[in-house]
Amino acid sequence: MTRERTPSSKMMKSANQQKVLHLIFSEGPISRVELAEKSGLTQQTVTNIVNRLLQDDIVKEGEPAESPVGRKRVPLTVNASSLYAIGIEVAGKYIRGALHNFHYHRLGRAERRIQKLQDGSHALELIQSVIDELLEQAPDPERLKGIGLSVQGLVDSGQGVVLRPPGLGWTPLSLRKPLESRYGLPVYTENDVNLLSLYENMNGCLAGSSNNITLKFDWGIGGAIMADNRLITGSTFVAGEFGHYKSFSGEDLYTCHCGAAGCLTTLASISGLSSNLGMSLEAFEADCFSEDPSYREIFNKVQDAIRLAVGNLITFLNPDHVMITGRYMEAFSDTLVPDLFSSIPSLVPETCRNVNLIHLREMPEETELAVGLVIKHMFDPVLQVRLHS
Repeated sequence: MTRERTPSSKMMKSANQQKVLHLIFSEGPISRVELAEKSGLTQQTVTNIVNRLLQDDIVKEGEPAESPVGRKRVPLTVNASSLYAIGIEVAGKYIRGALHNFHYHRLGRAERRIQKLQDGSHALELIQSVIDELLEQAPDPERLKGIGLSVQGLVDSGQGVVLRPPGLGWTPLSLRKPLESRYGLPVYTENDVNLLSLYENMNGCLAGSSNNITLKFDWGIGGAIMADNRLITGSTFVAGEFGHYKSFSGEDLYTCHCGAAGCLTTLASISGLSSNLGMSLEAFEADCFSEDPSYREIFNKVQDAIRLAVGNLITFLNPDHVMITGRYMEAFSDTLVPDLFSSIPSLVPETCRNVNLIHLREMPEETELAVGLVIKHMFDPVLQVRLHS
């Protein structure tokens, strides 16, 4: 009589497979012998797992290489060119999507532009329209491994719910459940700045850092906090909402979309300039350096506010790196950025002065970051075990 496999043994089997797959992804080309050594699994277990992955065409074998002892070792790599993911960027005035393989080569694009999202149903309809168009461009839809969504708003990534969709206020929008039900694919949702932080910590200018802050000055102001290599989201997913740091008073006290007043985002973001000064970023940039001293005065106040806010943030959280980015910073990269970098040492305690400040001029495309979210979940053993437990 065959004993049924228990849930715990199934989970162990899944965990072992994810461990092996993660090693192939992160350290490949790698042989079966090396996989056994690095994973701590038996040679037979590794062989069984690799055979399943080969059968599913998730990994592939290379040409056998000479080995100092024994048989030639066959290198294994992820079959990245034949695995696909869809990345979606959800913004207030557009929904943009792209189809990539796991080499991050873009194979298709789709976009829907709008004046304003009407409600949650409208947003979901547009997202589905973009996904449907991308599915038609997929070389093999059966090889799609997931859909990632980068959202400009508060996100409960565990539940796949956007708590504050762009332009819709405090109206929660569930994305994971309806999209998984419609497409039969895993769906992952994350805030855009959190995604940027995860990407740069894994592959970019924050690699090697374990405690850092990402600040994005763009249409709004967003932040992400990494502590001991873990993304900190807070009890209600608002950790890192740096744009609501109280920075202005008196005649500069404007009401913020959050319901409070004096937030940094009211003047130090593109949306704040539009709402409170009736100006585009380009117009504000031009006027700041014109002969009209009133705009230069506003710029000086913004500069002081950013300087003090970032200095306090470094003092409170004691990061080893702070990365700033976004179109607002890029517009003033010759003035605001150098001033910020030069003034920080005098604004923080000596114990915090070893912080490294980075200006990221060119951000990866949001759709690419969203694809990276799918790839991260597929190859991260901890995430996969948690998802299947």
